[in-house]
Amino acid sequence: MNYPQALNYLSSLIDREKKDSIKYKNSLKNFREHLKLFGNPHKKLKGFLIGGTKGKGSTAHIIESICRKAGYRTGLFTSPHLLSYRERIRLNGKPISRVKFTSLIEEISELSTNISVFETLTTMAFLLFAREGVDYSIFEVGLGGRLDATNVFNPDVSIITSISYDHTEILGTTLGKIAKEKAKILRKEKINISAPQEQEVEKILQKEVKGNIEFIKNYKVLSLDKTRTIFRLGEEEISSGLVGKVQALNACLSITACRKAGINLSNKKLKEALLDLKIPGRFQIIKKKPYIIVDGAHNVASIKALKETIQEVFNKKILLFFSCLSGKDIKGMLQEIKPVVKKVFPTEIPYPRKMPLNDIKTAIRETGIEMAETTGSPEKDIKSVIKHASSSDIIIITGSFYLVGEALKNSELVN
Repeated sequence: MNYPQALNYLSSLIDREKKDSIKYKNSLKNFREHLKLFGNPHKKLKGFLIGGTKGKGSTAHIIESICRKAGYRTGLFTSPHLLSYRERIRLNGKPISRVKFTSLIEEISELSTNISVFETLTTMAFLLFAREGVDYSIFEVGLGGRLDATNVFNPDVSIITSISYDHTEILGTTLGKIAKEKAKILRKEKINISAPQEQEVEKILQKEVKGNIEFIKNYKVLSLDKTRTIFRLGEEEISSGLVGKVQALNACLSITACRKAGINLSNKKLKEALLDLKIPGRFQIIKKKPYIIVDGAHNVASIKALKETIQEVFNKKILLFFSCLSGKDIKGMLQEIKPVVKKVFPTEIPYPRKMPLNDIKTAIRETGIEMAETTGSPEKDIKSVIKHASSSDIIIITGSFYLVGEALKNSELVN
């Protein structure tokens, strides 16, 4: 099997990320049986499991950076990817090689078990990290928690980032139901850490582990600009290369989690771990004059965080290049970001679960934001945005990680 064949095999499997109609399994039993065929590699690992609604990917990346700067070998598993599946599985900060990716796909395919794309990728991460003997594995939950494939892993530290509304058709329509699903990644006998939550959510998380959970509240954002965020954790002043108040919270969660796990960095090393860190698709400035920024905000809570960052950093209105997947609260997202938008350029993501362009345009009209005429082709529409912009404008590309991925493929933006 070669690399293109490995990708073709992966695309032949059930992919719940692409189709809303495919139901999730109501148990992890089959996946656990599948892992037995490979010697239960997940049981050979230790590390961190991160769930939540907003910031879990950033938190996973920050923890990985801290562990690596402390001299440990790391394995990082995140989702979704922007340009390549290989981004999801990282060894010591670098994406899995094509050779190892292909070899693992071939090994898994030979057993012909009925598992999904996400379960296959999770299995690959378990196998790679176990065989490479990483010191710490960091897993980002894909969706929810209770039934997510990553939840077979028994972490030393479980982390819950901010919980809000998303994937309500799967997780439930109330904050309580969503929290109960996500709470299942917590472990009564291990270390549990959470971002500040709504009171209802805090009670659910506490009940899950009989009070054995710490909520991070002793932090304060001091300042932020285009290149960094400065914050205080307890009495300690820290700088991060990630921009935004929510990134300060993610960093506080990560630092606390690592320290609780016994991973202690000198102030110098911690500064290096945070200041050198750049996560693709998280308020990522890819061009200046005009500023072009990509951000994977894809629900109301993350759009709100993006809006606040725009206000703090630029304090001026933006040109918005926007699209999202079907089933998202598009009106809520648009209403949230409306105060900072001068004009919106809607487009359509070339992805099975895309929201049709006409539906996006209807939502924009109902929200009352000025809208440009577009074609629905991201490649053509981004040229229209750039042509419309002056050198002093700010273009924000957001609404979906899949749209960010399309933007990063475009030479008009990255060159």
